[in-house]
Amino acid sequence: MKSRSELPPIRWLGDLADAAHSLPIHRPRLYYSQRVPDEADASKSLLPAIARRARGLVDELAEDCYFDQVFEVQCIEFSLPPGPTPEEILANCVGKPHLWSDKFNEWTEADLCDFIEVFHDQAALPKRRWFHTFADMVCGWHVESFSKRSGQAIYRWRMNQLLDSTSFEFRLAETGEDTGRMVWRVPSDLGRLVDKVLGDASVEDPEAHAIALFRKRDATREDRRSAVVALASVLEEQRELLQERLLKKDERALFEIANKFALRHRKANQRGDYDDAYLEWIFYWYLATVHLTRQLSGDTSDAPPSTRR
Repeated sequence: MKSRSELPPIRWLGDLADAAHSLPIHRPRLYYSQRVPDEADASKSLLPAIARRARGLVDELAEDCYFDQVFEVQCIEFSLPPGPTPEEILANCVGKPHLWSDKFNEWTEADLCDFIEVFHDQAALPKRRWFHTFADMVCGWHVESFSKRSGQAIYRWRMNQLLDSTSFEFRLAETGEDTGRMVWRVPSDLGRLVDKVLGDASVEDPEAHAIALFRKRDATREDRRSAVVALASVLEEQRELLQERLLKKDERALFEIANKFALRHRKANQRGDYDDAYLEWIFYWYLATVHLTRQLSGDTSDAPPSTRR
C-alpha cells in the first residue's frame, strides 16, 4: 500500500503518458550539411556507374567494328598494318591511358567527359565487311569501308541515350561548332529551340558561336556574358525589322536590358550584381528572338546559307 505522498507523482506521470501523443515534438536545428544535400558528392558517387556504362557502350561498338579504322586489328592470315591500342589513343589525345582500365571509382567528371569525347572522334560506321576464316580457324569480321560521319552520329545518339537516362548534367552536342563535345544539358523545349537556330545557321554565324560559348561544359560567367552580347549584336542588325514588325516598346526593351545590366557597354552606372540565372534567361530570350526575326523575314532552313543574312 503506497502512501498518499506518492499518489500525485504517479497520477502526473499517467496524465503525461496519456497526453504524450499530442505534445509538440522537439527537433534539434539542423546544420548546413544536414539541411542541404551535397550535390557534388552525390554526383561524384554516380560517376563510377555512369563511367562503367559508357565504357560498356564503347566495348559494344568496338565489337561491331566501329573503331577498326583506328584500333589495332589482329588477323590470323594477313599481316595488317599495326594500329594504336585504346590506351595509346587515350594517351595521345588527353594523356590518360589509365582510363581504359576498370578503375571507375577513381574517375573524375573531367575523365568521363574526356573518355566520351575521345571515342566519339574515333567512331566510324563499317559500311562493307566480310567474315574471315582460314584453315578451319575463325578470324572474325574485317571491314573494308567506313563512314566517319554516320559512325559519329550513331555514337552521339547511343551515348546521349545513356547520359539522358542518368542525372549527369552533360551530353554530347549533336549540332553546331561544338558537335561531339560535352555540353550542358538543357530542358527539351529549349533544346529544340537551339536545334532550330543551329539548323538555320552555318558554323561561321555568330549565333552558332554564341550557342557553343554558352553551353560548353566549362563555360565561365564571362563566357556566358559574351554569348549574350553576341546575340544582342545579331539582333542589333535586325533592329529595323524588329521596329517595323513588333511593337516599338517591345523592341526597345530588348536592348535596354542588355545595356542596363552591364552586358554590353560595362558603364559605371550599370548593374553588375545580377544572378547567373539572369544570364540564362536573357540568353534564351534573345535566342528565341533571333529565331523570330528569321521567321519575320521569311528565312527558312530550306534557304541556302548565303541568303540567310
